[in-house]
Parts: sequence; C-alpha cells; structure tokens
Amino acid sequence: SARIDAVTAALRQAGASVTCTRYGDIESARRAAREAATGGRYDAIVAAGGDGTIRQVAAVLLGADTPLGIVPMGTGNVLAHEIGLTPKAGAIAHMLLHGPASSIMCAHANKEPFLLMAGAGFDGRVIAALDHRFKSYVGKAAYAGPILGALVRPVDVLTVTLDGSRHEASWAVIANARHYGGRFVLAPHTGIHERGLQAVLFKARNRAVLMGQVLSLVTGRLDKRTVTHGDVEMLACTSATITAHHPVPTQVDGDPFGATPLEVESGTAALRLIVPA
Repeated sequence: SARIDAVTAALRQAGASVTCTRYGDIESARRAAREAATGGRYDAIVAAGGDGTIRQVAAVLLGADTPLGIVPMGTGNVLAHEIGLTPKAGAIAHMLLHGPASSIMCAHANKEPFLLMAGAGFDGRVIAALDHRFKSYVGKAAYAGPILGALVRPVDVLTVTLDGSRHEASWAVIANARHYGGRFVLAPHTGIHERGLQAVLFKARNRAVLMGQVLSLVTGRLDKRTVTHGDVEMLACTSATITAHHPVPTQVDGDPFGATPLEVESGTAALRLIVPA
C-alpha cells in the first residue's frame, strides 16, 4: 500500500488526474476495468498487484485502445522483470507518465488469456499448496513448505503434445515470456513482444534429478543443462496440450488454474502495455 500511495502521489504531483479503486473480488475488478476502458474518460488503466491480478485486468483490455499500466505489488513480479521495471515508486510513476505503449502478445490457456506462463506438474503443485494469505505477510518464505512438499513426492508423468508432436515430461512450462518466478530466466528464446511460445520440458525420473533441475533454474544454468544433462528440453511451439492419467495441478501466471488437461495456444490478440522508455 505504501508503494501505491507513493506512485499515486508522484502522478498527482506531476499534474495527472488519478482515480483509485479497490475491489473485493476478481469479477468486480474486471467489470470496472472494462467499463473504464470503454467509457472514454481515462488515458490508461493501471493494475496494482501481483502477476495474477495484472493478468485478470489484462484479460478485459485485449484489443482495446486504452493501454494497461502496472504497479508491481506481488512476490515474484515476473512481468516487471520482463519489461525492465524497477519497483521504485519514482520509476513506476515516470513510466506511467512517459513510457510508450508497447504491443504485447498474450497467449491462452484453456481459452483464458495469460501474459507469462502456464505450467503443470511441479510448479502447479507448489502453487496449489501455497497459503496465499500467509504469503501476503512473509513473502517468498511462504513457498518453502510447498516447494519441499512438491520435491519429496513422486514425480508426475505428463504427455505433452506440441504442434502435433508428442513428448513425455514430469513437469512442463509453456512460456510466453523469458522470466519465471521473478528474475530467473526460464525461456531465453521467447518474450512477450513476440508471438509464439517456448515449451520447457523437465524430464526427471526421480526426485534427485528434479531437485537438480530446480537448482539449475535458480542459478541461471538451465539453458546449459539441456546440453550437459539432456533432461531438460526447450522447444518452440504455437500450441501445446498437457495431459496425464490422473489430474495434475496447473498454474497460470503464478495463480492456481485447476488441473490437467491444459490446452495452451499462442494468442492473436495484442495488449497495449505501458513499458519503460
């Protein structure tokens, strides 16, 4: 809240007229954003929250002339890392006032728009087990228990079909952006400014290998692991379907998204997103 107050104060000090609203549920927020975008009174709609909150607002602004701005307030703030936005109030306000509106290609998971990534398996289980209220108090420390729980259980068995080609994986992430979990680079060969997806397939046969893959991700060596170990594969695609014999938890942009099957498609609708100059 302090960051939101500081950004709002900086905008008003620069002469901008700002209307601040707060909603108790997603549908009300989406409806208000849609009405504000079509009403013609505002130059921009700004979503203040985590990547999941931003996704919900972005979903109703696809194809609209009114651009979306962000005030990153989440734990990972993947979108902020993707566009190079620092979390300082002055930098955010300057971007909202002076930054260009860039065309961002959204993807779809089970026909629902998303900006960053959709995953099934390990990260889906972590997100499903996460106490979001506890996370709001302690931040990233809240992930420790769910991560440990997902690491000690048997690995999942997924069938991933990419543009008609079938693959096997224990964990799959279909990325529309380079970054993941904050500043970590998961998919170096894609980005939100491009149409197209990159599938990152983790092929761990046991918990020890899965732990090694996770460590490679957080230390920035995942791309090299595709060559040195061969248990991670990165493939470009425009569509992906993830299935399993039993329902496996999924996530989209860091929020729970039910369970498999998961159908992902690269989008054709663009979002106007305000980015740093």
